[in-house]
Amino acid sequence: MNTNPESTANADSANTSAAKRCGYVALLGRPNAGKSTLLNALLKTKLAVVSAKPQTTRNKILGVYTEGQNQALFLDTPGIHKADKLHKINKTMNKVAWSVLADADIVCYLIDVEFGWHEEDFNYLQGILQRSNKPVVVIASRVDIVKKDRVKESMESIHDGIEKVLASLSEERLPEVMGLLKQPFPFPLSSKRPEFVESFRQELLSQLPVGEWLFAEDDITNLPQRFICGEMIREQLFRQLGAEVPYSVGVKVETFEQRSAKPGQDPMVSMQATIIVQRDSHKGMVIGKGGSRLKSIGMAARESLERHLEQKVFLELFVRVQEGWIENDRLIAEYANLEIPE
Repeated sequence: MNTNPESTANADSANTSAAKRCGYVALLGRPNAGKSTLLNALLKTKLAVVSAKPQTTRNKILGVYTEGQNQALFLDTPGIHKADKLHKINKTMNKVAWSVLADADIVCYLIDVEFGWHEEDFNYLQGILQRSNKPVVVIASRVDIVKKDRVKESMESIHDGIEKVLASLSEERLPEVMGLLKQPFPFPLSSKRPEFVESFRQELLSQLPVGEWLFAEDDITNLPQRFICGEMIREQLFRQLGAEVPYSVGVKVETFEQRSAKPGQDPMVSMQATIIVQRDSHKGMVIGKGGSRLKSIGMAARESLERHLEQKVFLELFVRVQEGWIENDRLIAEYANLEIPE
């Protein structure tokens, strides 16, 4: 029996460092803050769809990253936005975003360094710090896209904003929040710079709580394949259509079949998907003159799907008008895979 306290402490420390770690890391922020791009970079694979238009992400996307003894469960979320006068689907997206705080072991709040601190960031970060009892990291994202002087100016504005949020908290809450906030200055990050991402990833992995993994070592998500494929099709709608149409568009993958390879042929996935629009005029925009726009969307989506599935894809797209679907809970769940959190 070992009676040496120092030896026992060293053994306990070694056991802790060798123990498995597992925890949820929530990615929150306003629309277009870079959450989905960061998720893909952290996972080293594309899982979440990305476009230059805000509110591209509608759902809570779980990405699983396992390295060594550590398993991080990243939660990408819809951008938090004012939705009081908007459609029910927007209100649902906000509820989905806020709901991840209940699961998160670490909360990351992203602010796009190009635009700096916004008055809405005050409300959202204040809400996070009031609701969460887990570590919070404020990230200045996309530092690669602006000049150094602008990065410095934006970082200072974000720091000032954080200080204002802290000053708004009650005296009872402030000491606890100061213990949760990882640093008073934002963490500069570029999702396109591997060295930035790797450093940040390792920092997050070291902060995960000790615990058994919740997923297998080779899992990357808990989402069904049909959902991911539908999102890749919707990504092309965001990229190829104007400002209005994509926000009222849904995608439903109707069939997903693995075709057995014939002698001399590669295996193939056969897929049929329906694009849901709100108006007849939107249907015309999606289809385009002589079907040209729908053909272009289909070609780009097929290429993205083939990269994801690593095999040939036969894709058929159809377009259907469903008026008022973005105000209907059942249809929002069916066409946008969005369930309203309890």
